[in-house]
Parts: sequence; C-alpha cells; structure tokens
Amino acid sequence: MKYYDPAYYSEFRCIAAACPDSCCQGWDVVIDSETEDFYNSVQGEFGKKLREAIYTDPDGDRVFRLAEEKKCPFWGADHLCDIYRELGEERLCDTCAQFPRITMDYTTFTEHTLALSCPEAARLILSADDAYADFAAIDCENCEEYDADAMRFLLRVRNRAASILTASKPLAERLNQLRILAAEAQKELTGDVFECNPFPATVFEELEYIDEGNREKIIQASREKADLSQHEAELTRLALYWLYRYLLSAIDTYDLIAPLRFIIASVGIVANLAQKSSDIITAAQTYSKEIEQSYENMEELGVRS
Repeated sequence: MKYYDPAYYSEFRCIAAACPDSCCQGWDVVIDSETEDFYNSVQGEFGKKLREAIYTDPDGDRVFRLAEEKKCPFWGADHLCDIYRELGEERLCDTCAQFPRITMDYTTFTEHTLALSCPEAARLILSADDAYADFAAIDCENCEEYDADAMRFLLRVRNRAASILTASKPLAERLNQLRILAAEAQKELTGDVFECNPFPATVFEELEYIDEGNREKIIQASREKADLSQHEAELTRLALYWLYRYLLSAIDTYDLIAPLRFIIASVGIVANLAQKSSDIITAAQTYSKEIEQSYENMEELGVRS
C-alpha cells in the first residue's frame, strides 16, 4: 500500500477556540459503536449527560442531539469540547477525532486530503502551491476491487486536467479546456457522447442548507456569470483541490462528466461569493460546508464523495 498526501496535509492543526466557525455547529455528529459503548460506562453526571444526548436519527445513525442554534451539546461556552476536557482526546468519537482529515482508499494506494469546510483547512488548501506534486507518479497495480486499466486511465485524465489547470492562461480559458477534456475523456472511457454542460438553473435551489442566509447567497451566486479574473491563484488551487478530491470516484460510476462539471460550477460560485465578501477563504469554506458536507447534496449534483 502506498500513501499520498498533499503538501498541506501534515501542516493541519485544529485551532480550537480561535476557529471563526466550528464543526461543532450545524452538523450531526455520528457516534461509532465502540465510542458509544465507552460513553455508556462513564459514571456520574457527565456520563448521564452523554447518554441523554445520544439518539437514533432517521437514517439509523447514533448521533448527538443538537442543542440551541444547532450546536453540539458538548461545545462549551468557551468554544472548547467538554468531552475532550472531561475524558481526554482519546475518548472523542471517530467523527470528531478524524475531522477534517479525509482518507480515500483505492486498495493498492491511498490518498489523503482535508475537508474544505474546516476554516483552517480551507486556509491551508487555498494557500499551498504545488500541493499535489507527488500524486503525478501514482500508478495502479492489479486490483481485484475494480478495473485497474480504468483506474490508470482516470489517473492519466487527472494528470492532464491538472496540467490544464496550472497552465499560464486565464482561468476562464482553462476551465473551458477542462470542459472539453471531460467530454473527450468520457467518450474514450465508455463510448458515450456527452457535453459537460452547466447545471440546470434550479439545481442549487433544490439542495439542503444549514443556514438560510447562505442558501440565498449560494443560489444567487449560481445564477450569475463569474468574473474569474480576481483571486485567480486561490481559485486555481480550489479547482485542483476538487480535482484530487473527486475525479477518481469515477472508478465506481464511470462518470467523468459529473466531478468535472461540479468543479467548474463550484469555482464560479465561490468566485462570485468572494467578490461580494472580499474573503475567498471564507467563501470557499462556507460553500463547502453547505454543499459538500451533505451526502444528499452531492448525490443531487451527481458526485460521489
């Protein structure tokens, strides 16, 4: 097994109470069974609070019941974790211990990245140059879990897409070339002739959102033509992040159009959000938190995460 990490991966450190947002607010925290077994053994008032906070959600997951303003019930007034404080870091559930680290296991090799929805991860992702240099050398050995030849093809397409995105041309031109590559690669992979067209105008209206204010901003940004001449360096890094995050998921679907269309559309939306706020990092992080962190949203957009 070979492991590949972007340059920023090892630099991540949670900034805890200094975080301008929080993974402790707005999301369900799924409790793995081993951690729940331990929480059931904790004595005293804190053990009682743990057990009273856990319930089964409509998807059948065991999760913490959110408190006011959709906050984790163990997120303290000082923006620090009561579980960490009372029981120690090793007693966090897997969800909290791992976030924002993401592992993508392709059997013969594994890639890691960070979730853009974390503000500190977003800062690192949008600041790092040549973050994926080592990924260009990935080769796929024979694998019984999927078609190794198809994976080799996807790796070549990804390298080609990365070359397009890092060329010395205006970003709008590069994204148009990416759109052309998507159609050409799809035809070569499956024989299907599809254009990498924009999403339907209503698609972002039909997604679920944590914050209604963000909903209106993202929908409006999805309707507007993006000016990609501002924040070009950060938007390029953003496109590369999503390329390495999602393209190889096509090994399961054989659909190359969906992840590349998502990249092109999302870069434009974040560009529009950033022009209104003058803060590209917050724009990218907010978009990711509202869109990427929802499996249902990503399914609606045709992307497997």
